[in-house]
Amino acid sequence: MSIKLPISKSIANRILLLQAINSDELMPVAVNMPDDVIVLHDALEALRAHKKGEPLTLYLKNCGTALRFLQVHIDTCYPGEPIILTGDPRLMERDGKPTSQTNSALLMHGIEVTDDSPYVEMTRRVVANYPNVSIEACWSSASFWYEYVAIHGGELMLEGLMSDSLQGDRIVADIYAKYFGVQTTFTPEGAVVKSERVKELKSERVEIDFTNCPDLYPAIALTCEKLGIELVATGTERLRYKESDRLEAVRLHEVRNDHRMAMALMCADYPVSIEDQVCIAKSYPDFAPQHIIPIKGVNDDNLGKKHALSKLIHAASSEYLWLHDDDVKLPRAAAMADWRLKIEDLDLAILPLRMESEHVNPSLLVRLQIAEYAAIQELTMHTAKKDQAVMCSGANLIVRREVWLACEPDIHPEIPSGDDMFLLEAAKRRGYKVGVIDTPDYTATVRPITSWKAFLRQRMRWAGKAPHYTDKDIIRCGALVAAANIAQLLCPLFILVKFPFEYSLIRKREPRTEWYVALLLEIVYPFYLLLSLIGGLFRRREW
Repeated sequence: MSIKLPISKSIANRILLLQAINSDELMPVAVNMPDDVIVLHDALEALRAHKKGEPLTLYLKNCGTALRFLQVHIDTCYPGEPIILTGDPRLMERDGKPTSQTNSALLMHGIEVTDDSPYVEMTRRVVANYPNVSIEACWSSASFWYEYVAIHGGELMLEGLMSDSLQGDRIVADIYAKYFGVQTTFTPEGAVVKSERVKELKSERVEIDFTNCPDLYPAIALTCEKLGIELVATGTERLRYKESDRLEAVRLHEVRNDHRMAMALMCADYPVSIEDQVCIAKSYPDFAPQHIIPIKGVNDDNLGKKHALSKLIHAASSEYLWLHDDDVKLPRAAAMADWRLKIEDLDLAILPLRMESEHVNPSLLVRLQIAEYAAIQELTMHTAKKDQAVMCSGANLIVRREVWLACEPDIHPEIPSGDDMFLLEAAKRRGYKVGVIDTPDYTATVRPITSWKAFLRQRMRWAGKAPHYTDKDIIRCGALVAAANIAQLLCPLFILVKFPFEYSLIRKREPRTEWYVALLLEIVYPFYLLLSLIGGLFRRREW
């Protein structure tokens, strides 16, 4: 899945101040830029329009960078002018000690300082290359996705990150590689951040000096907490004077109107109210956790998956719900702000799945599953496009919340699984519009089962729901598949009729599938289909 990061507000604000100092035109700002950038831009524009001797009050919200930069800028370029800087109460509580931001502002005004901290070094590089500096994606904002991957596992593409970044917070990639097993691979598009779900870590104790990277503290502290690692943090003195007292906010899991606390808590699965999410716009307006970060239904009352799902959906407030199984790799579109435009007027959108092995040379069982899954997916998409949907997977679907609630009585709570198929039946029966979005951006990836025993158990579970289906399209399709495979058992030469058709289905989804793998699947499929049907009727119902 690809994540669009915000621009680096540190670089953008330095460019803005240099433009103001040099009387150059200020770069334009957009509504999806960090609030800090917009605040400084608007304040500098107001200063340009200011008439000498007239009072001017600049409201800076809770933007510490704007405050530090403007204090130096006004003292240097507008001495003695009746200009007042004000902002939110928390901004006014900030101590008056010089910081790296103060020294950066002095440096940009041509006043040399004895400070070699990362942020001041970044300022020197920006000044030396002005106006040819490109605005990178924000490494500070990337830290929350490193946190997310370290805790949950998986893989993300973080767009726009550069290996040779000007930003000191580039060190987050090294920290997560060293201590948390999160690896970074750079491409022309950005950074691919990858980790398997962490189970065993080499170290139970991590020592990190945050003097030069204080903004990384919330993400790293909560990563350690979630993974059961002791964090020995030094250089944290100034964290008490940020947008919140971040040492206390992390300890108590509180947002306190602090954008970095809100994102760090959400990526660590702590609840953050809609009201508390508003402050995120300060640095990352497009952060869309309700679509990217899964909200999990937890079976904490031992009443099963369906009850956990029901609690989750009843508590949700979104018009649409994008449902995924816990072990899938989310599709790219989950990170796109405009995915709702694709839904149009659908009540239930069936989305594609693709089975993918993590091994270079997968086993025969895995290769057979990938081929079978391709055929199933092609059949699923084809029938849905013909308004005769026969398959729906809870691993990847979008449903209107009110539709799920209307269909809830018909999802068979007495059967541990099958909420997806019973939802499809109920939606069709009630006349809701069922459709399909069959594009790569909406394709989730699932992992194959690695043992024959688990594979057969899964197929028996699927087959055990079949007697409860009432939809005529599902029954007709199931009967046709069963009849074709029984015909092959009774007359093996019937495979000459079946194979070309089913191989064509497979190749549409998995073009690289070898013909002999598809043929072997065709030979063994009737046998384990029959075994699954018989076993599904008599095995004990369990999830």
